[in-house]
Amino acid sequence: MARERDDDYEDDAEERPARKNKSGGGGDLGPLDKMYRDTNIAILVIFGLCCGCIAFILSAIAFFTAKDPKAKSNALIVMIVGIVLSVVWAIVVLISVASK
Repeated sequence: MARERDDDYEDDAEERPARKNKSGGGGDLGPLDKMYRDTNIAILVIFGLCCGCIAFILSAIAFFTAKDPKAKSNALIVMIVGIVLSVVWAIVVLISVASK
């Protein structure tokens, strides 16, 4: 009976259900992909502001390994926030050292 169903699908290739590959190299999303895709962007920006260095590292890993375009763009936004925060912090430290 299963053989008959396969023969039916050969005629209509467009109606064949998509198969998901869940093996090691498959198309499943990783934990960072899911986090950056499913979390609200405001929460991600706050994460970038509060945990600058850690957020930058996690975002860089997610950006370079992400398969989901939304996760990739959100990771890029958090990376930019982390870079801006680091630059502002460096300027504040230099100004405070120079003013002494």
